Amino acid sequence: MRLAIIDLGTNSIRFDVHEISSNRKGLVQHRRLYREKTMVRLGQDLFLAGKLSNEGKRRTLEAAQSFKETMDALDVDKIVAFGTAAVRDASDGEAFLKELEDKTTIHFRMITGAEEAALIAKGILRFEETPSGIFALVDIGGGSTEISVCKGKKILRSHSFNLGVAKLQQVFLKSQPPLKIQISKKKKSDPVQDLRNFIKSVILPKMLIDRWPKASRIVGSSGSVIALSKLVHSNREASSLPFARKQLSKTVRLIENKTPAELLSIQGMEPKRVDLILAGGVLLDEIAGLLGAKQILTSEFALRDGILVDELDHYHKNSSKNSSFPLEEVEKRIATWGIDHKHANTVRTHANWLFDQLKAVHGLKPAWKNYLSAAALLHDSGEIISHSNHAEHSEYIVKNAHFVGMHEWESNLIALLCRYHKEEKMVEKMGRIPYPKKDELRIVFLKLLSILQISDAIDRTHKSSLQLKRKKISRGKVELFFKSKHPCDLEVLRFEQKKNLFEQIFRRDISFNRMR
Repeated sequence: MRLAIIDLGTNSIRFDVHEISSNRKGLVQHRRLYREKTMVRLGQDLFLAGKLSNEGKRRTLEAAQSFKETMDALDVDKIVAFGTAAVRDASDGEAFLKELEDKTTIHFRMITGAEEAALIAKGILRFEETPSGIFALVDIGGGSTEISVCKGKKILRSHSFNLGVAKLQQVFLKSQPPLKIQISKKKKSDPVQDLRNFIKSVILPKMLIDRWPKASRIVGSSGSVIALSKLVHSNREASSLPFARKQLSKTVRLIENKTPAELLSIQGMEPKRVDLILAGGVLLDEIAGLLGAKQILTSEFALRDGILVDELDHYHKNSSKNSSFPLEEVEKRIATWGIDHKHANTVRTHANWLFDQLKAVHGLKPAWKNYLSAAALLHDSGEIISHSNHAEHSEYIVKNAHFVGMHEWESNLIALLCRYHKEEKMVEKMGRIPYPKKDELRIVFLKLLSILQISDAIDRTHKSSLQLKRKKISRGKVELFFKSKHPCDLEVLRFEQKKNLFEQIFRRDISFNRMR
């Protein structure tokens, strides 16, 4: 299954595509096929105007349309798209998500702050190597900040605070450097100190009421924390290096009175975050102080990884419940492909008969019959591309069809059966053919292929002109008997050409005899 995940935040929209499958032991595995992040600034001026700006919506729509094209190209099976703080806070947030769906067919679900905190923690705790003792997960976004205090893999406290760098910058700092306003003859306002006081007023009561434990270390995620790590280390390649809270405080003091041009001249500064870096620094510094944290580590995992964990768990539950092979899915799919159904079904009938009647010879478990049936139905699917080299085309189609409920190793096995169903010199080529490397699966593959080759051979004319009636098995020989009202010279000839693999694998001669 190919899964697309879209995380629509206040500043950025993030997009991943993963391929999810199960191995032969039933373990769910995944690999990332694609990742993209675009800074759309959906929350531009949101926290002053109360609604989304036209420019922010335009940029977001363009990004979503681009993602849809990529998903179509990658044959994505499922899309999970979430909207977070910006659409939660905007008066027109729900309307914009509906507009996105109308124009891209992507359904975005607005999640709560509590859901966001839980998903972020789930992703980091599953994939990240976390510190010992009590630590805090801190995800600083554009419109909200999620904090979870954990021990091991257990979440002790968790909350989503209505604090984010875009919001704090727009409401408190407003410019870079923040302008101090004369409020009396002896006193000027200090926007940075006002911001620090506000952050404490929001976070501290929650910590005190719920008795949050102290955390000596923070694991920070998302763009602001990573940008701060680069700035602290004066190195744009240092996003994964930990840093002390003392270093963070010093860096915040350093940038507090810098102009945008001066900030850009500092090594490690990310140009796209010049206007937000001070708000992010102050927020992280205050959180570290309130938690008692002395060290900050960074993590590349965040909300979209929590969404992935949910989908992996869901996939595992479904694959466990529906462990039977999805043969009906194969039948439904090929019905729309325009292949020769009569021949495909005849080959399947022959293959099933041989599998059932020769079980004393092949010794395979009954479950392998479905794989043989699927290969029989799909072996000529490559004909829809070209008759020439159609076996190779069949292999490609089966590998990339993404049959619902079929694991990757299963589609690979069936694809190889299709690829070599015509191969007459299989015995000579066995050492060079990339069939499954595992001993058990390799033997299964060769046994199924030998049956498939014979099943295809005895319908050489594609006229379904004969029926297998009985078999006779002796110590060194297998005799097959068939009936037909039509000449079957081509079928008999083809059988003789394709029986070599069967005889080699099972160490028995095999003959094909017409009944009177």
